[in-house]
Formats: sequence, structure tokens, C-alpha cells
Amino acid sequence: MEKGKFIVIEGIDGCGGETQINLLKKYFGEENILFLSFPCYETKLGQIVDDFLHKKIIYEVKDVELLVYYADILQFKSAIIKALSEGKQVITDRYFTSTIAFQSLAGKSIDDILNLNNIFKLPVPDICFLLDISAEESQRRKSKEKEGFINLDRNEGNLVFMDSIRNQYLKVAQEQIFCKWEIIDGEKTINEVFEEIKNKIDLI
Repeated sequence: MEKGKFIVIEGIDGCGGETQINLLKKYFGEENILFLSFPCYETKLGQIVDDFLHKKIIYEVKDVELLVYYADILQFKSAIIKALSEGKQVITDRYFTSTIAFQSLAGKSIDDILNLNNIFKLPVPDICFLLDISAEESQRRKSKEKEGFINLDRNEGNLVFMDSIRNQYLKVAQEQIFCKWEIIDGEKTINEVFEEIKNKIDLI
């Protein structure tokens, strides 16, 4: 049986990842896909991440934040490996690739973050798409989605942070850290973005 493809969609909030994932589900057929979204708020670990994002938890030691984000992904390691071995396509909305971008921006060295994965060895994606949009476009889209600026979480509401994380994503993608990256202009039309994604996947 042919091994499935592991595809990750990345980008700052509002980049259009959910829309593109829905199109990929139709393209491959939902029965042939394992889809995961990180953080996974349906799990206890994901709930801890959600509490942090909404300022219900403050970590005095930054390493704890890294470990919680990583553990949220690690709990699905076996499921990802199993699906790929069964020939299913694995599609994730964010992954360890997000952890690299966010935690390196927070001051952790990329080597230290990658060394954590050297211990637990998460599956490496075949391709990671960075849907690149500006911080201003991100905030505009999220404010519209959540019916007002006041409903944004700690990251979505911070324009300076969003611009910084966008630049960090671009750095990680351009340096091809951890896996193969493709940068796509997320401000193009939905169909234009999808055609680029589909064409790149077909080449894997």
C-alpha cells in the first residue's frame, strides 16, 4: 500500500487555512483523510493551551509553555503514523512548525526546540504551506469573524505581535527548517491559493 501524504497548513491567524483545508478534504475525499487541528481544544492538553491564550493561565517559566504546546501535538503521534501507513492523507491545521515559529520568537533557540523533537521524533510533514498575509489583513479578518476587536485572543489583538510572528514564519519557511516549506500569497483569491496548493501536492 502506498504511504499517505502528510500536509500541513500554516500561517498567522486569519490566513485562510481552514478554507483551504475544507477544499483539500473535498479534493481527497474525507474518508481518505486524517484531519487534525492544533491546538486541539477537545483534549485536556488543548484546554490548557486555550486557557493560556485567553490569559487564564500565566507561565512563570517559559519552558512550560513550550512543553504544553509540544505535548498537545505529541499525543497524536501514533494516530498520524497509523493513518500514513494505511495510505491516508494526513492534513493538519498547524503543527510542530507553529511551535518552532512562536517559541523561537519568544526567545527559545531553534536548535533547542528541534532538540526537543530529537527525543520524541514527531513525524515530519511531506510539505508545509505557509499562507502569508499581512498583520493588518489578519486582524481585519479575525475582527470580522469574531464580531469585533474585543473578542480577539491575546495574539489576535496584538498587531505588533502578529507582524513579528509573520516575519518569524517567513524566516523559518525560507530557511526550510524541520521540513519542506512552500510560501503562498494568502491574500490572493481562494481559488488561486487552492490551485497553487494542489499543484505543489501533486508533485510530491
